[in-house]
Formats: sequence, C-alpha cells, structure tokens
Amino acid sequence: MNTAASASFNPLFMRHDLMIELGRLELAIDDAKAHHAANDTVEQLETRCAKISEALAKLPA
Repeated sequence: MNTAASASFNPLFMRHDLMIELGRLELAIDDAKAHHAANDTVEQLETRCAKISEALAKLPA
C-alpha cells in the first residue's frame, strides 16, 4: 500500500496526468469552438487549461 500511496505523489506521475488532462481540455476547447458553444463554456475550459499549465510549470523537470 505504501508503494501505491507514494506513486500518487511522484512528480513524474503527476506530470503525466496533468499532460493528459491538458490534452483533453485542448480537444474540448477546439470542439466547443467548432460547434459555436457559449463563450462561458469556452472561457471555463480555457481557465482550467491555464491552471493546469501553471501547475505543470511548477513541477520539477
């Protein structure tokens, strides 16, 4: 159990998970724009994308 708990705090795993989420958000933003979604929806996705990018920048390389 300790191994599983420590894996969740490993920066490598965190980076991987954040990069996957960032990719999903970028696809969602593109899809929302292509389908002329409400500006609020696109803004919320872009805000979330910016927060994840910020979190990625703070992780050790």
